[in-house]
Amino acid sequence: MGHILFVQTQAFAYPGLYYICGALKDSGYQYNVMVSADHLSILEYIKIHRPTVVGFPCMTGMHKTVLQIALEIKKAFPQCKTLIGGIHPTLYPEIINEQQVDFICRGEGEYPTVELLKALDEGVVDFSTKNISYKKNGTVRHNPMRQLIQPLDSLPLPDYSIYRNTSVIASDTFPMVYMTRGCPFSCTYCHNSNQRKIYRGLGKYVRNFSVDRILDEVSAALTNYSNTTAVMLGSDTLGNDMEFITNLFNGFNRRFDVPYTCLIHPEFVTENLVKLLRDTNCHMIAFGVESGSERIRKDLLNRNYSNKQIIKISKLLNQYGVKFRTYNIVGFPSETREEMLATLKLNQAIKPSFPWASIFTPYPETKLSDFAKEYDYLEKNFTYDNVPVSFFNDTLLRKVDRDFILNLHAFFQLYVLVPWLYPATKVLLGLPHNQIFRVIFKLIYSYVCIKSENRKVFSFLKLAMANRKLFR
Repeated sequence: MGHILFVQTQAFAYPGLYYICGALKDSGYQYNVMVSADHLSILEYIKIHRPTVVGFPCMTGMHKTVLQIALEIKKAFPQCKTLIGGIHPTLYPEIINEQQVDFICRGEGEYPTVELLKALDEGVVDFSTKNISYKKNGTVRHNPMRQLIQPLDSLPLPDYSIYRNTSVIASDTFPMVYMTRGCPFSCTYCHNSNQRKIYRGLGKYVRNFSVDRILDEVSAALTNYSNTTAVMLGSDTLGNDMEFITNLFNGFNRRFDVPYTCLIHPEFVTENLVKLLRDTNCHMIAFGVESGSERIRKDLLNRNYSNKQIIKISKLLNQYGVKFRTYNIVGFPSETREEMLATLKLNQAIKPSFPWASIFTPYPETKLSDFAKEYDYLEKNFTYDNVPVSFFNDTLLRKVDRDFILNLHAFFQLYVLVPWLYPATKVLLGLPHNQIFRVIFKLIYSYVCIKSENRKVFSFLKLAMANRKLFR
């Protein structure tokens, strides 16, 4: 039977691969996951093991590295097929036009990957597998998208053991278990709206695993991540169904002796929910503030909650002793210094246990990217090739106060955690950005990650060193 090698260039767990490998295992196919960007190591593995397909999970920004590795593979092993999956080819299927790419998978990849390997085993030339794009005689063929998987519980159990030979991931103390697929919101900086268009008419977009299935997956994750100090329960919609999350959190608390963390939309936070979090071993929740400017948040981002709501829920969380992390972004197109500082001041007022911030990074074909191009903050020919691999390093926008954006980002977490420093040192925000400020950012960012995710220091440092290229 066919053998697929997955190559990922970043050293952290890709939840999607758990599920794809689970489907491959259920169907009897061989697979392996290699975490490396070293071309020679990858080529040596292919030389020894001769996989039928080399697959790449791919996010926008890392696609250039993926394409370079795929090119080296095709040069050395012309008969080895290459497959690129993930969010990047889903949104930008034109990547199939690259000479080194044989197949792409758009959307949910569990069954398409299995069916593609089966077709290759059978010597098929005309591939009919839905979600797969391929080339025949130099012509690109895009097969239609399949129905969204429903119910999610029908999926084979994911394989949480795939990183057992990658010590930096296998020793992680903060595994993630996904509870849902799909997001109902339409934030202008996010790809979600475009994903919904791709799946229009193909089934319910937002779906949940059952409580029992989620808890079984947590058990599997804990078996394979023996050093776990907290579990991340991943979801974009948590909080809109109190019966579901009450059963889930109570079940988690009864079954496991480790805490959990989760992401909750601000509009779903109620006193009953906060009490539930307090009583069920929740280490932390996280929610997006994004901006302290209501103009930015409502008019630019389509995040329709007020500062009063954010202040209200923060008071509830602080009252009941539930720690929380806020997600913030600085450097939006048209954002003034005062509006950026409003984000800082709002965070200082609500006192998050773990403030977090990134620099706005535009993605093509999103509404906010279109806005930036319309008002000359981006070149008209801006494409996904311009997107960096990290949103922590720089701004892509022109006509903005670059030094102020980078400096505020560097000091943001520190100024929230130690607010009295801001009046004394705010003059630093006006200085040219420099490496000393970068070091300060990295130190505080590391501290916040370790504390917010209940990580062990040594495990985190291993992970940070393996992914140091994400931080200039």
